[in-house]
Amino acid sequence: MEKRKHILFEDAGKKLPFTVPENYFEDFAMQMDGQIMAKPVPVFKLLRPWLYVAAMFLGVLFLSRVGYNIYQEKNDNLMAENYDLYIMSQVDETEIIDYYLTEETK
Repeated sequence: MEKRKHILFEDAGKKLPFTVPENYFEDFAMQMDGQIMAKPVPVFKLLRPWLYVAAMFLGVLFLSRVGYNIYQEKNDNLMAENYDLYIMSQVDETEIIDYYLTEETK
């Protein structure tokens, strides 16, 4: 048997090679409605974006609080150091020497 790559139109004849299922066009609208019908959406799926936003907001608040505490701690240490330097600048060197000498004699 010889296989042909091309089929001539005249050889095919008038018979239709394809058929449509019975009642296809009558049932098409009902089938389409059944396929695109609204399906119930779970509550978690609706709340998921809001939960993500809430989690991000809490994360930003937490990190900002941690950053503020670190900044405040450094600021307190700097203020204490500046206070010590201020006190030392107000005291004369001879007064410091007198203070240590009187402490040793007690």
